[in-house]
Amino acid sequence: MKERILKILLSNPKIQNVTPESNLVTDFGLSSLDLAEIVCDIEDEFDIEIPEKDLVRIKTLQDIYDYIDTHA
Repeated sequence: MKERILKILLSNPKIQNVTPESNLVTDFGLSSLDLAEIVCDIEDEFDIEIPEKDLVRIKTLQDIYDYIDTHA
């Protein structure tokens, strides 16, 4: 699961040297469009839908891991 998420994140050229604690916005300067693309790719990859209310809580790679672990 982690490898699949990491592959999605690394497909964005702005993301390099990511760690579980990396903040996707402040560490990599991702725009809302970048984040939307990543979320769509994750939803497609894991066949889930991430509600908007949950998106605001996802800030780091670890947050993504935890969310997928409990919802996929």
